Amino acid sequence: MADRWDVRTSDGGTIAVWIDGDGPPLVLVHGSISDHTAFDPLVSELRSAFTVFAMDRRGFGASPDGAGYSGDREFSDVAMVVNAVGARTGESVVLFGHSWGASCALVAATRMPPLRALILYEPSLGLQSPPGSLDRIEERLAAGDYEGAVIEVLESAGMTEDEIAERRAAPNWPDRVATAPTIAREGRIEEGWDWQPAQFASLGVRTLFLTGSETTAELAEATSLIAAAVPGSRVHVFAGHGHVAHRSDPAAVADVLKDWLAD
Repeated sequence: MADRWDVRTSDGGTIAVWIDGDGPPLVLVHGSISDHTAFDPLVSELRSAFTVFAMDRRGFGASPDGAGYSGDREFSDVAMVVNAVGARTGESVVLFGHSWGASCALVAATRMPPLRALILYEPSLGLQSPPGSLDRIEERLAAGDYEGAVIEVLESAGMTEDEIAERRAAPNWPDRVATAPTIAREGRIEEGWDWQPAQFASLGVRTLFLTGSETTAELAEATSLIAAAVPGSRVHVFAGHGHVAHRSDPAAVADVLKDWLAD
């Protein structure tokens, strides 16, 4: 069973971090409308090889939201957790992020001492939502229709009716719906991301990008754009999978991570 550890943020809040496994440190950063439990299937595959530190981003799970949200604070949160893990373990850290969590991990990696490695599953900086989607989500949120806002996001991510129905039937669906107020703010940062020349050119850490062959064209394009901006990075494609191979085939994702890190 995972142990909880709270890390203080730069603005006086706390980030809940869940610790499981044995081995070198690996920090996991989840994506939108989720929390650290999104990684449970992957943690089950990794706990024998790593000590996994799965964080709840602010506003998710056991991490309070706080006032004055900004993307910059999210990036700083990840950096502070990684630095705290490094201090706790005395080892360099592998950092893994998914979707918006991968975006946070990428920017955070420019703000901290060198990582052992950086693994990014379909980061979303610069991702453009379908026309009018964020406006509709904000309207639903204003009307109190949190479930409708979450469904709108899942549809935009290319999920089928059956896949959405499966998620609605899951025990954690109410927890997902409760995170709805975070959706639009993340989407606005993604769409408004200001790409600067050579923004990540000096990153200086081994970086692996993960993507699925069945992911949406928009996510694939965003991943390719970001991968091209990180010198020396590699891209691994999970055939037959989309945006969530860490859930649909966690053993395959774990094998890729372990093999690449051992190379």
